[in-house]
Formats: sequence, C-alpha cells, structure tokens
Amino acid sequence: MKSFLGSFLVIIFLVTSLPVIAQDSDGPPTLVCSFNQVPMGKVGAVNNIVDSVFSPILNGLVDEGKLLGWGQFNHAWGDEWNVNFWYVAKDMTHFDAFWSEYVSRVSDQHPDAFGSVVKYFKAHKDNIYVIRNQYPLPPAEGN
Repeated sequence: MKSFLGSFLVIIFLVTSLPVIAQDSDGPPTLVCSFNQVPMGKVGAVNNIVDSVFSPILNGLVDEGKLLGWGQFNHAWGDEWNVNFWYVAKDMTHFDAFWSEYVSRVSDQHPDAFGSVVKYFKAHKDNIYVIRNQYPLPPAEGN
C-alpha cells in the first residue's frame, strides 16, 4: 500500500510538472501505462471494480474527447505485473487535464473507489511513452 501511494504521488508530480516540458500538440500521442501486481486470487475482484466503477467514467471521458483511448490488459502468462492499464492522450498537457477530471469524477461519484481497488495492489508502477509508430492511425479530431 505504501509503495502504491508513493508511486501515485510520483505520477501526480510528473503529470502536474511535465506540461512544462510536454511535446508540441502536433507531435505524437502520449501513452501512459499503469502496471499493478495483484494476488491471482484477487484479480477477479479488481476486474469487477474496474468494470462497474472506472470503465464507465473512462469511456465517458473518451466519448467527450478528453482522452483518445484507454484499455486494460491482464496477463494470461507472464510476470507479476498482472493487472495493467493504458491511457492514450494527445500529449502530456491533455493527459494532465484528463487525469485531473478523471480523479475528480471518480472521487465525486464513488468516494471509496480508489481505496477499494488499491488495497489489492501489492506493487504499482507507471511509465510514460511517446507513441512513435502506430497502425492504423487514430481518427483525426472532429471525425
């Protein structure tokens, strides 16, 4: 839990400070990946919380154009990072605005949601990437 909270604070710091050095809005999109270690017997519980609480809010933010896309991937075979998420934004400035709105909506609509899912995380880490190649390309804005 302490590890997750520390990581969460680091990403909040990065998200709030990186817009200063964010790439040009006409540049490649930003991909943020959140990796989590969840005991195998608790993955179903996390999936249920994600499906019922977080997914509808994330889908709405995509539909509103505040985020290009998001997804969840759980490994069937692999390492200990078994419940993972990705978020695609136009750039870090847009990711920062999305993340602020996302946290606000989840906190307003489901005040205990973050705590209910984080209790299952044995470890957490985030990575921020710039998408260099992608096929097919996402649709242009307004289409």
